[in-house]
Amino acid sequence: MPKKEITNQEIYEKLEEVRRLISSQLAAFKLVNMKEIEAARVEVLKIPIRKKIYDLVDNKRAVTQIAQEAFKGENEEKSVPKVSYHLAILEDYNMISHRDDKGQRFYYKIRE
Repeated sequence: MPKKEITNQEIYEKLEEVRRLISSQLAAFKLVNMKEIEAARVEVLKIPIRKKIYDLVDNKRAVTQIAQEAFKGENEEKSVPKVSYHLAILEDYNMISHRDDKGQRFYYKIRE
């Protein structure tokens, strides 16, 4: 018996179904755990430099610009990796995201 070939449309439909299921599960998780999520976010911002970096995120500054502002007078080679580290943590906590534009990455706050 020959195998039925799966079309691209069928694959897209299945992927969309999976995306919807994951999205609804994530929404339920957030609803049940909202207090813990918010407490974790508050804890993340207790580190003064991370709070400063978070405050500088505005969808207009790239990493180097945030580093220049957060670590005034410090060598860019040292400050950019520090900022990148803190930005990654903020992204992990779903507090910020980024957009890439002409080889630069601009960060913005996520409103939930």
